[in-house]
Amino acid sequence: MRVVYTGLCVLVSSILSVCLVQVIAERSEVSFLTEETVESMEFRAQLLPEGLFEEIISRAKGKEESIELLTSTMLHGRFFPARVNEEVELFQKYKEKEYESLLQAYQAVWQDITYFPVAGEGISYIDSWMTSRTYGGERSHEGTDIFGADNVPDYYPVVSMTDGEVEQIGWLNLGGYRIGIRAPMGGYFYYAHLSSYDRDFQEGDVVEAGEILGFMGDTGYGTEGTRGKFPVHLHMGIYIRTEKVKELSVNPYWILRAAERRKLIF
Repeated sequence: MRVVYTGLCVLVSSILSVCLVQVIAERSEVSFLTEETVESMEFRAQLLPEGLFEEIISRAKGKEESIELLTSTMLHGRFFPARVNEEVELFQKYKEKEYESLLQAYQAVWQDITYFPVAGEGISYIDSWMTSRTYGGERSHEGTDIFGADNVPDYYPVVSMTDGEVEQIGWLNLGGYRIGIRAPMGGYFYYAHLSSYDRDFQEGDVVEAGEILGFMGDTGYGTEGTRGKFPVHLHMGIYIRTEKVKELSVNPYWILRAAERRKLIF
């Protein structure tokens, strides 16, 4: 009887050891996801290789599912993904709060986007997020500059990328005539250096995705009315709120690349 008992104890101990090793391995696999992840440069860079978002869209059933798939893909790729991955079980098991926070951040950035922000042909832009700027002191560029083929103000329509509500409107010494739209999932979409507005927008006005907000210009870098300090372009910024940061910029470049398939032509 004692031999049987001893054998049983050894078996139970072995099983527990195996289970413990598995738990440690699983926890280690997801340990990089923390409360600070949504504020990390890795998340903020929003790096999404060419064609990967299109694959996510094709595999998902609707916008909500596509953002869930985007979140799992980014996690498994440590924010530099090479392929789509839908496995989230371990993150939900061991990092539920952190996972939900990250999912909400991706929803704020991506879920409301419907259109590219400039209507017309011959549009160009590069990834200039976090590059150095000097006007008003040393700072980092918190957006993407979008240019038209013609350096002409009041020519290219600027449209809202999302549904939303006007949160900020008017002149900023840095951004010139600008408008800021708060989208339903919480993202803040900032359109700056406008030459003019399409209508007399007021804070609280509701806008629809694709609605003309104004026209590309060269305003800013001075007191109200300053023009011509730089070529005509749209500065496009995207911001989210976190528990610790009221206004955190993310890189619009890869989001714009994905949105190009929905460019309007008037």
